Amino acid sequence: MKCPVCNIELTPTRYADQALDVCSTCRGVWCDDGELGAVAKALIKTGKVSEPASLVSRSPRLHEDDDNREKPCPRCGETTQSFNFAYDSNIFLNRCSACNGIWLDSGELLSVVSFIKKQSPL
Repeated sequence: MKCPVCNIELTPTRYADQALDVCSTCRGVWCDDGELGAVAKALIKTGKVSEPASLVSRSPRLHEDDDNREKPCPRCGETTQSFNFAYDSNIFLNRCSACNGIWLDSGELLSVVSFIKKQSPL
């Protein structure tokens, strides 16, 4: 699979029993359907919200008017659509309507985990 931002091969990375795909250049993360929730819960539960460093960064895209809001899906090639995570978080991610995978730009995983933690601490 290729990064929809950098167009380089994504690196498979295992975390919380999930096989995520990470871009070594832009630090974006691809989550297949169902993986994001498991990884977020594991990061919250372990108290390691900022780890592993390869999966999170501190520069999230917190607005929908990003120049690249539609990106190709790394899994199936369909165009992803921007959506507001949890409807009102103001964290805009990209979801593929064909395979239900989610692309997180650099920093967005940390933003999602922080939002979930604030909403319902484990």
